[in-house]
Amino acid sequence: MIKDFSNKNYQSKIRIKKDYKRKHFSNPYFTRSVKKEHSGGFNTKLYLKILLGVFLLYIIIYSDLFKIQTIDVNGADLINKIELEQIVDEQLNNWRWFILPQQNILFISKSNIIKAIGGKYGLDEIAIKRGWKKITINIKERINYLIIKNNDKLFFVDKQGIIIREIRPEESNIYISEFPLMLTDKETTIGTEAVSSTIVDFILQLNDKLKSLGIEINNYKSGGLNEITAITKLGWQAHFDVTSNFDTAIENMQMVLNNKVKDRSVLEYIDLRFGDKIYYK
Repeated sequence: MIKDFSNKNYQSKIRIKKDYKRKHFSNPYFTRSVKKEHSGGFNTKLYLKILLGVFLLYIIIYSDLFKIQTIDVNGADLINKIELEQIVDEQLNNWRWFILPQQNILFISKSNIIKAIGGKYGLDEIAIKRGWKKITINIKERINYLIIKNNDKLFFVDKQGIIIREIRPEESNIYISEFPLMLTDKETTIGTEAVSSTIVDFILQLNDKLKSLGIEINNYKSGGLNEITAITKLGWQAHFDVTSNFDTAIENMQMVLNNKVKDRSVLEYIDLRFGDKIYYK
């Protein structure tokens, strides 16, 4: 039988045999990766990427692109807006971790600003909103009921007897005529209790009643745990126990003033702390 060497299948078999003898096999699914030799020269692309990254960081962190330029304050009534803005501005001049400027809207610390404001003012609410190159401070003031005086300093007190804020000297003449004034030797710190809520309620009630009776009051002072003294502009004093019956104490005071004292300018005091036992001089 004569073999046909021109047949393609036969030639393929011969080629496979030759490859086998040479031990050379080629798998089309597993090809060797040829390592490219890198030159040890300067990598321009890497350098440009690093330079671009540094430039972008500078733009984001230190340029004026995100710098806060406006501070808006909403809700300030008795609190001076300029003074509050100064507190915020002081915080913006600080740095976070010594590298991030607080003036950057992206890195501003709301908690630090709230803490700084709360340390000077007793507020019901403080909220901070960020905008484009500005921050907005929204506050809700506590209602002021009383003024406390200690060591020539004046403070607003709320209904619970908590000190809200200090009154600046230029404000004193405005507010002293509007709110009852109480003298105290107790140490006063913003956010702490200066007097009890019971004493605040009693003074407010007493102040309104004395005004209606035409008795002008200079100030009040605490004489003990539950004792209050009203000092009139004529100089005489009225001593009260805040736990005693309010109406009875007022009736007894009026009885002394109308029936026992002819000249109030020489009156020194009326002691109303012991119920129906009234002492006066």
